[in-house]
Amino acid sequence: MAYLVSELSPTQGFHPTSASLVYLPGPIPQYESCSLHLYYSLPPPVFVDTHELGQRSSSYTFSHWGSRDLEKPVHALPQETSEVLINVQIPQEGYADEEEMELNVEVPMHLRYGTPRSTATSKESEGKPYEEIQVEWPHAFLLCSSTSLLKSRVTQPSLPAHILAALPSRPPRKLIPIPPHSNFTKTTTTLLLPLGNPYDLAFVEPFTAMTVFICFLWIVRVAWKTSRRTEVDTSSRPKTD
Repeated sequence: MAYLVSELSPTQGFHPTSASLVYLPGPIPQYESCSLHLYYSLPPPVFVDTHELGQRSSSYTFSHWGSRDLEKPVHALPQETSEVLINVQIPQEGYADEEEMELNVEVPMHLRYGTPRSTATSKESEGKPYEEIQVEWPHAFLLCSSTSLLKSRVTQPSLPAHILAALPSRPPRKLIPIPPHSNFTKTTTTLLLPLGNPYDLAFVEPFTAMTVFICFLWIVRVAWKTSRRTEVDTSSRPKTD
């Protein structure tokens, strides 16, 4: 029986990676008219960089729905999920007819900056405030046509209408869900989003202003010395009639 195992790590920080393993039992030729898809529904603090995913075209293609802004904090954007649909071509070469197959899919993700909170109003990790973000495993499924898999009766995966519309419409078409491995009863990952502390502003803002002012003075000094050197070089040149 086919199954999915997925992991999102590291669970702390701003740049986790979703690593999913999809196991497909043999015989391999039954998948020759199938493509593998993984559908991710991400909460507002989590997003993908579409330019980064575009560099993985040798592994998979993708479709994306949601904000593409990479810099704004979570409170500056609408509270809506972003969605990613991954399309993985199933290799046929290099496998015996009865051999099983394991496919690995990695999707780099990022977290947006959260709203600063004091440690008194939020949870702490190593003395620093953080927010817990729940991220669901991706939904994995096969899209098949003209295959013996179409003879089996399976429950169609529950997907949003716009996701179904984005899939190739080649008839006959059947979506075959790939369930999580039976050993995993929990299919969510908890990420810890680091938060700024508003009390730190009393120290950060003055030091930032001082640093900017010192840099400004340094630039003025360098510009003045360069100007003086140019004037000296010009005046020291012999005049020609």
